[in-house]
Amino acid sequence: MLSFAGDVIINIPEKEKYYEGMGSLQIKDVRPLNIIVNHEDFSVEQGPDQKYIFKNSRENEYLYSVIQEGARPAQDTTLYASSFIGLVRYMQQLNRLASQGGSLMEKANARLYALNQLDMDKLYTSGIWYNVVDGLTKLTPDRQLMAEDMVRLMKRIKSQEVFEHLANNLILITEQYGWDDAFDVIVPYIEESGRIAVPQGRIFDAFALAKVRKGTLAPALDGLSPSLIEAGYSRTLLVFYQPDCENCHTQIDRLINDYPKLKEQNIRIVSISSDTNKDVFAGDVKRFPWPDSDKLCDYKGFAGINFVRYGIMSTPTFFLLDEKGAVIKRYALITDIDFSTSLKEEK
Repeated sequence: MLSFAGDVIINIPEKEKYYEGMGSLQIKDVRPLNIIVNHEDFSVEQGPDQKYIFKNSRENEYLYSVIQEGARPAQDTTLYASSFIGLVRYMQQLNRLASQGGSLMEKANARLYALNQLDMDKLYTSGIWYNVVDGLTKLTPDRQLMAEDMVRLMKRIKSQEVFEHLANNLILITEQYGWDDAFDVIVPYIEESGRIAVPQGRIFDAFALAKVRKGTLAPALDGLSPSLIEAGYSRTLLVFYQPDCENCHTQIDRLINDYPKLKEQNIRIVSISSDTNKDVFAGDVKRFPWPDSDKLCDYKGFAGINFVRYGIMSTPTFFLLDEKGAVIKRYALITDIDFSTSLKEEK
């Protein structure tokens, strides 16, 4: 509400009355004012020196004593402000380790802080959530260890909203970067936790994709004949792609170039398109050298039965299968595929 005197009164909606975290007051052409919202009924004004003066807000008085005065007040665990300052310092530490590197001891200490002290519920409302989560995924090049750390963090989260948000973030990150080893640790935990009663969207697809992991029999492909286990090939490569995906075309062009060599090695290629137009599909697959019976499309896009069975969230996605139709590994790039790899070696 705006008064004739120019005062602004902001009331937090009833449904958000339990909110605890950062808020940002943004006015056109004015630098945003970042404040802590935490059940307090307070006022703020700017003094002659342009510094902010808070009344009846222990939270913001504490925070702005650090921001404006450079003070180092004693830690007060009853205040969100104290936790927020710790989170900002931790974010700065992660940024420094990512950009400048650091010793093994520094990285180990940063990891131990996350596992034992980092409060994900408070981080969620801090405004620096993504920066910290992104930094955590870069602490170690060992993707399986990173995933195990993330699972430990998720087990400590109290809020259902925060749990689902982190689940979505981690699924997106692991799928986007092709971190299958991490995906295969994180997603089964999310599903087995029972905290996602009705999986939807990306989480639903991830649950389906997680079932198609190393050592499992690949789901049957609708419309494929002979089936994955009847054809007698030494290996089978499944190629899920979109017709308007530039990277898909780049990867398939490489596959086309390699096909004569793969054919000699008794390797089968099965391509599955998300096309919805029969004429476009027919024109596109003419250049594929593998048999027409191994070029599949049901013209339903990502809603098609094969895309749903395999939980495909983005393309291109490749699955290398052994002679029995078991999944050896999932890939995002043709150049990463070692067709001589066995399931035993992958395990």
